[in-house]
Amino acid sequence: MTEKMLFIIFAVLAVAGGIATITRRNVVHGLLFLVFTFLNVAAIFFLTRAYFLAVVQILVYAGAIMVLFLFVIMLLNLRSFEQEEQTHRRQRWLALALSVLVLAEFVVVLAGVTFTSARGGFTPEAIAEAGGGTKVFGDALFNTMLLPFEVASVVLLVAMVGAIILVKREKRAGGATRSWEPGEEPTPEAAEEEV
Repeated sequence: MTEKMLFIIFAVLAVAGGIATITRRNVVHGLLFLVFTFLNVAAIFFLTRAYFLAVVQILVYAGAIMVLFLFVIMLLNLRSFEQEEQTHRRQRWLALALSVLVLAEFVVVLAGVTFTSARGGFTPEAIAEAGGGTKVFGDALFNTMLLPFEVASVVLLVAMVGAIILVKREKRAGGATRSWEPGEEPTPEAAEEEV
């Protein structure tokens, strides 16, 4: 009973953190809520005895990926991006239509899923016989799922190289910060723009 209550609490907190992530106007606040969501998901993994996934969730997502997101936000000038108009009238209607289509697809897929097929035949007894959850997870990841794992790593590598190329191109275009004269005090608005 206690585990079910904790599961519900962490699930509600994770959903609330996800909603807060996408509703914040300040990107850094959104990132902090995303870390909060990742930690709640790690707690859910821990409650379901998926200890390896809980540790990976904290180390990889709440740690490394969030640091990467923070560096990307710091490298890009998001203040000028926020001032530009983000969508056109036609784009909003197209986005609404595509959202309804994706929601309908999600409902159809979810209605056709059976939980016995989602487990893939891995019962707790079968996992214990195979040597534990981490061993079964490692075997599945590096044997049957090796190609998708490597494709994901190549996609991440291409994204990093693309980000570096974009930043270098922007620096070559002359995106220099303002220099202050000796004795001149920057206004708080100007100092915040520099950050």
